[in-house]
Amino acid sequence: MTYSKTVMVAMPGLWTDRLFDRVLPPVIVLIIDDDMAGAQALAAVLFIEGFRTTIVESGPAAFRMPLATTPHVVILDMEMPACDGFAVASAMRESSRFANTPIIAHTSLAEAEVEERGRQAQIDAFCRKGLSIRPLLDLIEHVAPV
Repeated sequence: MTYSKTVMVAMPGLWTDRLFDRVLPPVIVLIIDDDMAGAQALAAVLFIEGFRTTIVESGPAAFRMPLATTPHVVILDMEMPACDGFAVASAMRESSRFANTPIIAHTSLAEAEVEERGRQAQIDAFCRKGLSIRPLLDLIEHVAPV
């Protein structure tokens, strides 16, 4: 009898080994970022790639969104003035609405600067701002497979 093993290829920036449920397209992405110009630019690129996006400028604003707009994945800035991304992620994990929603940290900080606190806040993945969009697209496709 022969057995085969499934080998998981390590994905740069992926911090979790949890499995993600398939979603029905279009994939809904919530962008939480206090930099509206940057968030709108990201949303435009994601729209071109076939994603549906919603932008809010703070964590509290995400919790005020209508229930009908619950996202498949959250792209979360870490450096926001009143409530940083770590606090937002922790609050999301404590809520029934966002408890299982994949969260990708999207920041200009280096991964080493945010990984420990990010994992504690149960953030699933990391992508550095200002680099190629491809790693972020790969992460979104991994955590919200269609």
